[in-house]
Amino acid sequence: MFTLTQLTKICGGELISASGNESVSAISIDSRSIHTGDLFIALQGEVFDGHNFVKEVFTKGASCVLVSRKPENISAPLILVSDTLKALHSIARFYRSQFAIPVVAVTGSVGKTTTKECIGVVLSQIFQTRAGFGNWNNHIGVPLNIFKLHSSDQCFVQELGANHPGEIRMLAEILQPTVGVITGVHPVHLEGFGSLDHVYRTKLELADYIEKVSGTLLVNGDDPELMSRLKNYKARLITFGEKPNNDYFLTSLTSRQGYVCFQVNRSIDFKLRGYGAFNAMNALAAVAVAGYFNLDLRELSETWESLPCIGGRFQVNMIDGIDVLMVNDAYNANPYSFGVALESFSVLANSRRKIVVVGDMLELGAESREYHENLGAEIGKGDIDYLIGMGPMCAFLVEAYRKKRGGDFSKHFLDQREAFSFLADTIETRDAVFIKGSHGTKLEEFSESLKQKITERCLFSTMKGS
Repeated sequence: MFTLTQLTKICGGELISASGNESVSAISIDSRSIHTGDLFIALQGEVFDGHNFVKEVFTKGASCVLVSRKPENISAPLILVSDTLKALHSIARFYRSQFAIPVVAVTGSVGKTTTKECIGVVLSQIFQTRAGFGNWNNHIGVPLNIFKLHSSDQCFVQELGANHPGEIRMLAEILQPTVGVITGVHPVHLEGFGSLDHVYRTKLELADYIEKVSGTLLVNGDDPELMSRLKNYKARLITFGEKPNNDYFLTSLTSRQGYVCFQVNRSIDFKLRGYGAFNAMNALAAVAVAGYFNLDLRELSETWESLPCIGGRFQVNMIDGIDVLMVNDAYNANPYSFGVALESFSVLANSRRKIVVVGDMLELGAESREYHENLGAEIGKGDIDYLIGMGPMCAFLVEAYRKKRGGDFSKHFLDQREAFSFLADTIETRDAVFIKGSHGTKLEEFSESLKQKITERCLFSTMKGS
């Protein structure tokens, strides 16, 4: 992969206790997964410091360690730099530059991971395609995904995330994409961005890079603000969305029998595994990318059902015995994703009693209360039968719901354990339960525990009855 001399030159460091001819087979930042011949980069964060594991990684066979301070009593090969994170970025940037292949970067406020996975599956029809692992989309995850590239790879698809201005620009410089996809712009991470205007500006940092390299940009054309900001860009622009003026647009969108079904441009039928109709937009972005790469869309539609369902996103479970439908969409939450997910839940639940469990939507900044109140009012105008809010900001959401809904159809809890006990005793046969909140609220664990508790209650009732 590299010699120590190459690495030292790339990151502008000082090589210690080595000739420079030694080779590195892989790069790691995790002392627990070191293999013989690896370079260990000692990153320093708020709660960890890789320098504390230098001795350990050498005992596991590391060929060299990249550090920002020289450890005591170690004479093994070291590369000393002023900043190990910047060195990680420099090495990743150099390694990426060795691959003359199409690279698709996906950013946006929602749907990045699903869209990235869809594009990866689509492009695998014509390329040996590597899609970035999971949601590794930040200043550490993107470099680590770049290091997974192999000489046999013909295309790379990677998502780019951000919660502060400038992050997409920095990541794009490392990734060096040739194609950019913007799924949409919505109010997320406002504590870091400060305003929706800064969210737009940050997502358009990808457009800035794509324009610089004369690449192609595929964007959600239903967003008038986004389109307005793009009007002076010279990069090739391809649009997708629900409106027929887009290059690729949705028609005949339905959800049935475990599939989201839709047409593209009123002519080609697609089926996507899953229940969330909102995922059709993520899939449509992949169709647009397929069109850009000149894939036969009709042929693609025949194999479309192989596209993946992403864990934690609108996962539907039927609890047998008690006939309870539970939807776990607790991977993350913001006002936009909440609205579209609730629409899909209402359709799926149909005539069942609909119970919605909401955790706080985090990182919404100074307008957090207003966003929660607005969401509560919107839920109150719909067909939701019972609302349970958990967390301090959800107090405002529940209050707004009560003003719209009236009656005694809601509860608010600060303690998840109390909410759990209440729900476990409240859920009845043929109920439908929807659970969603920001990742930091840990509602994924709540959802799994609740599912297990209801299942146990059902089994106990069955045994008691027999």
